[in-house]
Amino acid sequence: MTLLEANRPTVETGDGTRYLCYLKGRIKRDVGRIMVGDHVVFEATDPGEGRIEEVLARTNQLIRPAVANVEGLFVIFSVAEPLASLELLDKRLVVARLMGLQVELVLSKVDRVDRESSVVLMEKAYRTAGYPVWRVATPLGQGIDAIVSKARVGIWVMTGDSGVGKSTLLNAIVPFQSAQTQELSRIGRGQQTTRWVHLYRLKGYWLADTPGYTALDVTMPSVRHIQWAFPEFTAFTCRFANCLHGQEPGCEVVKARDRNELAAWRYDHYRKLLSQWVKTY
Repeated sequence: MTLLEANRPTVETGDGTRYLCYLKGRIKRDVGRIMVGDHVVFEATDPGEGRIEEVLARTNQLIRPAVANVEGLFVIFSVAEPLASLELLDKRLVVARLMGLQVELVLSKVDRVDRESSVVLMEKAYRTAGYPVWRVATPLGQGIDAIVSKARVGIWVMTGDSGVGKSTLLNAIVPFQSAQTQELSRIGRGQQTTRWVHLYRLKGYWLADTPGYTALDVTMPSVRHIQWAFPEFTAFTCRFANCLHGQEPGCEVVKARDRNELAAWRYDHYRKLLSQWVKTY
């Protein structure tokens, strides 16, 4: 059973039946805050109502918004006004990779971009790094069908800067959103607002409707994990096995950057992250 709502705990069973629940007393003591995405054991007490008996162990959790057991992220990046931050994008990708999350990059507002070449450059760079990249112009319906048709599993969360078109894209992917909200309100939950996280069941996976900015946090185990988070670097073999791709002689990653075989901004962002660990960089 998956928890759809944490504000007024709403559980959905495998057959799609929903129950408004209350928590068994010891849950708050043992678990603390329950989260959307939690897998729970519950007992039905009345038609449409139940009691949560146990919260199962989480594979991971996001800090803000509070979502547990996340499989992947849609990272929304606006290529037109307001132009999003490439540095923040790469930080999100690094943290997501270290958390073991799948990531799909969505380039939004492609119909309003001034330079098509900049979109092509971004698309090439992130595909080279191993990320699926989608181009969308949501008001025109461009790219929506391609996103919807891809098979996924688990819980997926949208993240992106303010104004990148996250809500518009969500409404395009989940056109039945208002109908689901009204259904829940009829069984006592109240109208859905952007203050709470909610899960929508799509084809094979869940999509989280999350309010505001999504914050990711992870402890960096070692400097080597920063390198691992830039998978395009692995295509090059440096002179020294322990090369940090910075000031070392014979660094093939630096040479590839100079030959424009790697995105210069990706390398710069790698160096900035590296400098937080190694002062000489």
